[in-house]
Amino acid sequence: MLTILDHPSLAGLKHVSSTDGGEWCGACPKCVGRDRFHVWPNKGASGKFWCRGCGWSGDGIQFLRDLEGLSYPEACRRLGTAPRTGRRPMAPRQREAWAPKPSVLPCATWQATAAAFVEYAAGVMAMDAEGQAYALGRGLTPETIRACRIGWNPITVRDPRESWGLPPEPNVETGKAKTVWLPRGLVVPSIRAGAVTALKVRRPDWREGDPAPKYSWTVGGCMRPMVLAAAPGKPAVIVEGELDALLIHQAAGDLVASMAMRSAKIKPGIEAHALLKAAPTILCALDADAAGYDGWLWWQTHYSQARRWLPLSGKDPGEAMKAGLDLRAWIVAGLSPDPQSEPKSIFPPARRDELPAWAR
Repeated sequence: MLTILDHPSLAGLKHVSSTDGGEWCGACPKCVGRDRFHVWPNKGASGKFWCRGCGWSGDGIQFLRDLEGLSYPEACRRLGTAPRTGRRPMAPRQREAWAPKPSVLPCATWQATAAAFVEYAAGVMAMDAEGQAYALGRGLTPETIRACRIGWNPITVRDPRESWGLPPEPNVETGKAKTVWLPRGLVVPSIRAGAVTALKVRRPDWREGDPAPKYSWTVGGCMRPMVLAAAPGKPAVIVEGELDALLIHQAAGDLVASMAMRSAKIKPGIEAHALLKAAPTILCALDADAAGYDGWLWWQTHYSQARRWLPLSGKDPGEAMKAGLDLRAWIVAGLSPDPQSEPKSIFPPARRDELPAWAR
């Protein structure tokens, strides 16, 4: 009978402890985080695993089902164990065919109102010490702030939806009319052919437990990816957040186009797809977490020239740069024909108090 440790993706794990029948540690094959994945091959029939980064855990059967999309009977056969009786057979997953869709741009009134707000926020940024300090603290340079029209909103604004060209809509909980919420914070516009097509505000006052989002999406904006320095035949870097795309554009806009998908689940539209199909290399730097890994599986399937390229530390390029990563050097390494990752160090065995209950 095989155990989870026999899977080829775990060949690089290192033995770190002899307790509980042995513990191995290394890179998580799902979130790709280094030194956070733990395996106990002698626990249970097929071994147990747990990632201290993304929280993924289970036995060998669960590992195969999640990583390879196998059915329960298929995973049992792979490991050489008999399926439990009484289980209802599950139908195989049907993968939907994907085709890029045209993006829907905001109405003319929305674009005009958004453009006026961007100009206002950019003007405030030019004079506001708090806004400048916050933007610089995120790694943006004064040149990037000016060129990309990054602004600062000093006070929360709630506009009538009608002023943005949106139909009125009641709040079912309060009975009052919904508004367009523009919170205090860093204003990041998406601009296409000179027109503002989307707005996002990073709230500096956000803290854990805040029911409102850290990044406020302005209702009515276009959900197309934000693309910077696009050109046919140019390599591309895929990230989730707009600030990460700005930092990559700032570091290497002459080398690559940077594309902020806004979420690991969002797919490119027709225009972005055309650029990506022509790109000789696509570096997929979706966040180093479970959602980012799931998103990467989609990119791997639909773009043969895509490669998973994570920062050497942190979950995204912004965190990595803050930790000292040279983003330009990282991108140059990713564009090389045979990119090499940094040698992996090994964490000590996982502490008892942080393990899942079944592993203690």
